[in-house]
Amino acid sequence: MSANAYTQEQILSGLRIFWRERLGCRVPSDSDRSFIEHLKANGKVISEIDLIDYVPEALEFFFRFKCSPTEWESFLGLPIQDPNEWEKNTAPRLTFRALANFIRERLDPISFAPVTLLSKPCLTAGVFRGLEQLAEKIHPKVTKFAPSTPIRARLRGFRLLYFWSELRWIMEDQLPPQRQIAFRSWKFLNHLFVKLGIGSLIALCRGDLAGLLEGLAVTVLLFLPVGMVAAWINAQLNPLPKGIETFGDLAGVLAAIILDQQTEAASCSMP
Repeated sequence: MSANAYTQEQILSGLRIFWRERLGCRVPSDSDRSFIEHLKANGKVISEIDLIDYVPEALEFFFRFKCSPTEWESFLGLPIQDPNEWEKNTAPRLTFRALANFIRERLDPISFAPVTLLSKPCLTAGVFRGLEQLAEKIHPKVTKFAPSTPIRARLRGFRLLYFWSELRWIMEDQLPPQRQIAFRSWKFLNHLFVKLGIGSLIALCRGDLAGLLEGLAVTVLLFLPVGMVAAWINAQLNPLPKGIETFGDLAGVLAAIILDQQTEAASCSMP
């Protein structure tokens, strides 16, 4: 856990989580594959609008960094002047590895490196200091806390979700995803939303202003509140695994994961 930069594998872990949980497909083991081609292979339609707006905005929100539109356009080869030329020469270089490096260069890292206590390096203390930095990044006005402080006494709701989400990719996907309620009625509501939208379109084409307004009103009154309530309920759930209540508990768990990673890396490097 370098203090100077995240590793490429940490960012790739974040991309795997993002692709799996936000886009519904898995990142291939080959990091040198084009993510444009991978999206297409998984039935995802990627347009220039997506590349300009959705993809950069979603990745910035997930990894919590800011990047100018000019930098994104330069990386993505936008605007597209010749679609055939872009598909042939630009899309192949837009690999998961290239994307990870692009993001990595723009992140301010949180360090979990050991700190020296009583002339001895202490990994758990270093992890706790990193948790302090991450909590302040998520909530700049967070009140100072000790290892014995319950995590939910300082971070709740969406802030706790963002905190846990960032920890997951920093720890290379070694932490479980946050718990969420899956609403069985979502499929029905999506169908209802589509039907109301089609009905509103027909009303608009026929010049039926009253029908149009009625369709829009029903859509807003039925669909949006349910989505807002679902998001709010999920934000109130405790994403922390059983047995982790305080920042000290979490620091101990993360330190153990880091030690396991270091041991595995050392064994893999032995001849």
